[in-house]
Amino acid sequence: MQVHLVRFGVFIVMLSMVACTAPAPLTNPQGTPLPPVPTLDGTQVNRGRQVYQANCGSCHGAKAEGAPNWKKPDAQGNYPPPPHDDSGHTWHHSDRVLYEIMRDGFRDPLRPDAPLNMPAFGSKLSDADLRAVIVYFKSLWSREHREFQWERIVEDFSP
Repeated sequence: MQVHLVRFGVFIVMLSMVACTAPAPLTNPQGTPLPPVPTLDGTQVNRGRQVYQANCGSCHGAKAEGAPNWKKPDAQGNYPPPPHDDSGHTWHHSDRVLYEIMRDGFRDPLRPDAPLNMPAFGSKLSDADLRAVIVYFKSLWSREHREFQWERIVEDFSP
């Protein structure tokens, strides 16, 4: 009897471990499963890294770590360039939003007459370059952050 209880206990512990470690399938707001998170193309990652280092690294950091004190605004109320790795919030945004920010620049939405906080790169970089930089960002994120961001992308295309 005691052996059966021990075996049953071990079975329950193992079952709990499997249940806790198995990732739940991603779903959209309607509850239907999402397609799997796409794998990253190594060629795109490398191209994005090169474009990033040549155009973005001087402000956002050589390894996308962001400017020092990026969470503290300056005297004009502008925030320093944020990181694009796991420590920042880039992964909160869909590809469309990231693309538009890089293409068109960014200014504080509460100060529409203020100058751009981030310059526009749409006239300097090709669409393919901008998309490659986004792929490079994704290579810096954890699996959980990539899944979260993938949900944002799918939401952009949901009715």
